[in-house]
Amino acid sequence: MAVTTEEILAAARELAGRAMTDGEEKILSVLCAGELGAWRGRLREGVTEEDCGDALTVACAWGALAAMETAWEHGSGRVVSFSAGDLSVRETEGQTAEESANALRRQAERLMAPYARDEGFAFWEVEG
Repeated sequence: MAVTTEEILAAARELAGRAMTDGEEKILSVLCAGELGAWRGRLREGVTEEDCGDALTVACAWGALAAMETAWEHGSGRVVSFSAGDLSVRETEGQTAEESANALRRQAERLMAPYARDEGFAFWEVEG
């Protein structure tokens, strides 16, 4: 059975671990659909969504949450650093939203590695 955006959205809600506004839910739904399309396009030849099992759902949810993580930091008014004259304040506890988002993306890549084409390396013909 094919993975649905609704299944991915439910997984993303669960993984987010926090309540979301209606606006965030709408954005997350669009991001989940986008992740599903992107991963479908990367599946190796002969690999189906069913072959991936729950890995596809989780990878899509992680990818959508990675995008939201960055939006939460940049769109929510959360201050990561600021300077005023000789005074500088920078948040150092824990990961930044970008680091957290990148960690989620790396996890999704590792989870889907057995099913997806490796798009990180290619041989090119070079005339000598």
